[in-house]
This record gives sequence, C-alpha cells and structure tokens, in this order.
Amino acid sequence: MDKKNKKYFPIFVDLMDRKIVVVGAGTIAKRRIRALVDFTAHLFVIAPEVNPELRELGTAGRLTIVRRKYVKEDICDASLVIAATNDNRLNQEIYADCKEAGVPVNVCNDKTRCDFYFPVLAYDDTIVAGVSSAGRDAAGSKRTANMIRQMLQEREESAEAAEPATGQSGSPARYDDVPELVKAEMPQKPNSKVFIYTDGAARGNPDGPGGYGVVLQYTDAAGELHEREFSQGYVKTTNNRMELMAAIIGLEALKRPCEVELYSDSQYLIKAFNEHWLDGWIKKNWMRNKTDPVKNVDLWKRLLAAAGPHRITWNWVKGHDGHPENERCDQLATGAADGEDLIEDIVQSI
Repeated sequence: MDKKNKKYFPIFVDLMDRKIVVVGAGTIAKRRIRALVDFTAHLFVIAPEVNPELRELGTAGRLTIVRRKYVKEDICDASLVIAATNDNRLNQEIYADCKEAGVPVNVCNDKTRCDFYFPVLAYDDTIVAGVSSAGRDAAGSKRTANMIRQMLQEREESAEAAEPATGQSGSPARYDDVPELVKAEMPQKPNSKVFIYTDGAARGNPDGPGGYGVVLQYTDAAGELHEREFSQGYVKTTNNRMELMAAIIGLEALKRPCEVELYSDSQYLIKAFNEHWLDGWIKKNWMRNKTDPVKNVDLWKRLLAAAGPHRITWNWVKGHDGHPENERCDQLATGAADGEDLIEDIVQSI
C-alpha cells in the first residue's frame, strides 16, 4: 500500500483511566485538550504558561496542569502523548523520547511523525463519531463532522419535542396565559422589516465550549443595506442553548417593533414556533410529560419576551448547504467557541 495514501483504522478506546500527556498550551494544544477532556480522568498538560480557560479546567479537576518546561520523565506511564508546542526542536525531542519508550505520539506540526491522528468529533450523551482524513483534507473532515452534528442535533430535538400538547379546546395555548411572560402588545404596523440569521455551535456537545453567531440586516428607505454581526463564546454549553441564544441576541438588538424574517438551521428553534411545541410546553407548565421537564426553560422564556414586540416569520434553512448568511453565522459561532474570550453559560433559576 502507498504509505502516502494509507488509511487509518478507527478504534474506539477507553481512555478514562489512562494517562494522557499534552505538551504545550497554545491554540492547537487547546483543541487537542478540548477533544480529550471528556474522555479521560488523567489528562496532564505540561507548559510554562497556561491560559485562563485551561486553568479553569484544572481548577474544576478535569485536568492536571504542570507549569514548567517538558522533561523526559513526563511521558512515563503515558498511554498517549501530544507534542503541541511552538518549538519544533522540542516537538522532535518529545517524538524521539516517545519512540524510545514505545508510547504513541502525535506531533501537531509534522504529520510524518504521528502514530495517530485526531478526528473531528461529533458526539452527544450516547453516540460518539470521529471523522479523519489522516491530515489530507481537514476541511472535508470538518464538513462531514458538521453533518453528523446536525443529525445528532435533530435527534435530540425530536426527543425534546415528545408529546407536544394543545389547549383543552384543541386550539394552541396563548403565550400570555403564563403570568411570568411579560409581552409587549403586538404592533399592528411594524416600523421596519429586518432579516436575522442565526446559528449556534458546541464542541463536544453537551459538555464542551460553544458559541453563537448572528447576522442582522436592514435596508433603509434609500435602499442602503445596514448589517451588524454578533457572536460570543461560552466555556461549557450545549448546541441547543447556543441556537436559542443566537435568536435571543438578534431580537434583543432591535430597538423598536419590527417585521422580522428570522432564519436558522435549528429545527429545535423553528419547529418550537411553527409546530406549536411551545404551546404544549406552556400548557403543561413547561413539562414535556408528567416526569420530564422541558430543557432550557430560562432561554425559552427570554426568547418569548424578546419576540413579543415583533411580527416574526420563523424560517428553517438547511445547515452547511451554501446559504451565505448561514455560513457566515456558522463561522461566527464556531470562531467564538474556539476563541479566547469565553464566558460562563449561567442557567437562570425560573
């Protein structure tokens, strides 16, 4: 077989009780750490300086930080080693030490010195999928993983929507039947028409970092297009919460009642309005059935309050299908999730 085009067999390995060592704490190292942190209880990060995000994971007991330069003894008893420093000589030294010790190693900036490759992950509570091109087509791997994430999201959305209900008369329940939802009176003649495009992303859904992206467009009376973008990353969140936050931020940015065309690739968001899932949840006091509460109630209530003053058409678009604004929102959301300025996603008590 041609070594250049050889295939790597995907094996799912239990790493929970195995020692994994990452040397380095830069951008690539953080990606590797984010991919590993949910899969092992013995993750060691060796680096003289560590950013706040990794320090927070260390404080939470999800990894062990050793703040000093690498020494050969660091790989002792390791099952996997990732050399991810910005020093090529040090990475080669780590590689040589691992080959001598018989420890599988991945050198981040040299695919010829990788005993294994990191897949692009897509997973939830029950399913884990990994996509890899062995370093030959990173963009293709990412697109494929995004499609799998979309499938997992749709599966979660279908479960979340179980047993939607209507009012006793068979007609949809009114949102203002719920006292704590304070909604402005729907305007008869909205002042302006705006287009809001939204997307959410999560790395390692449901326990990894995530972010939202929003593109807001308005054309004034003179025909001039005005556009604003919003994004924010979170330390730990879920894809569905980011989809809701994107819609919330877009609507909360409006300063007066508007006619809104909102576009999202989240069926969880769009079907909740168009198929009256919300009606059933509200009628059941935010319960899916007798035992299971609706998830993300804090954000649903905030979204309903933000939507109140506006006339909104909720539009679904297929994700990762070339829609320009949807693709831009995806870039904003994933860029925020992978960025440095991550904040806490605090679930509000209702």
